[in-house]
Amino acid sequence: MKKVFWSLFFLLFYLLLFPVRALSDARAGLLLWYHSVLPVLFPFMLLCNLLIRFNLLERILPRISAPFRFMFGCSQYGAFAILTGFLCGFPMGAKITSDLQKQGKISEQEAYVLYGFVNNLSPSFILSFLAADQMQLPTWGGLFLCNILGSALLYGFFSSRSLRRQHSFPCSMQSHGMPSSCRPSSSGTKTQLSSSKFDVQESFRQIDDCIYDTIQNTVRLGAYIVMFSLLSGAVLLLPSKNPLLLFLTACIEVSSGIHLIAGSAYPLYTRYLLVTMLGAFGGLSALAQTASIAAMDRRLLLHYVKSRVKITLLSAILALASILCVRFCLL
Repeated sequence: MKKVFWSLFFLLFYLLLFPVRALSDARAGLLLWYHSVLPVLFPFMLLCNLLIRFNLLERILPRISAPFRFMFGCSQYGAFAILTGFLCGFPMGAKITSDLQKQGKISEQEAYVLYGFVNNLSPSFILSFLAADQMQLPTWGGLFLCNILGSALLYGFFSSRSLRRQHSFPCSMQSHGMPSSCRPSSSGTKTQLSSSKFDVQESFRQIDDCIYDTIQNTVRLGAYIVMFSLLSGAVLLLPSKNPLLLFLTACIEVSSGIHLIAGSAYPLYTRYLLVTMLGAFGGLSALAQTASIAAMDRRLLLHYVKSRVKITLLSAILALASILCVRFCLL
């Protein structure tokens, strides 16, 4: 609580002493939310809510879940959370995982495993903003994808051993030792039974609930983006000549952090390594958005932070390996 207090006091100090710069930072955060987050996440978040609420994924998921089940031992709905998390960016993976767990589509254990690796930068963000726009290295886009998303996939594969062991038994075996993720939940059964009777009034109520939930979460994300944009601008007033200090400063918010590292005077390979690690971690702003939108408790938040740190270290190893390969090929 003391850390939160001092952070808010630091922001208030920044707003009072540097009003012009603070106004620019707040405007930049709002524009980022309005131009990037709102038009991309709002319709997709609403669509996912409707698909889950009305049980419309049953026909699609069996056809796409086999590779995910083989790699991660997840259920069909777990495969949907992985797919959206890797394609749509922060914090959609955690949001979908949270919604699926609340509605009884996936077990608590499966959700715990998925939270560790489904939240990532989207491929479009990595290829367009990170590689092409900021680093000015569009031909290296594949390397950034392999390092950032590949590290999350590797961590997911190793951390999902328990799920793969559970799903080595067929779900059709009805026994007391059957995994909880294979058992149909009572809430899921009730939803299916209720959806068998078409009720216009109930359907529109469900749609309204999905719209309200999407608006609430989207506005919440915007508030976090503005707050961390201000915090990032305030911290940038401090000197950051050391690469480690530069990385810690950049970790506050991923978009401004990538811009900060890409525009620094460090050698290309140093910037490449730092940007890769930042992309894998996601930044403190994405962490706060994820914890809020998924309503994480202390235990789950600690698990999520540890997972992101491990994924960041894996991305650093992959980036160093790619640097060695590039240098070896140039010899």
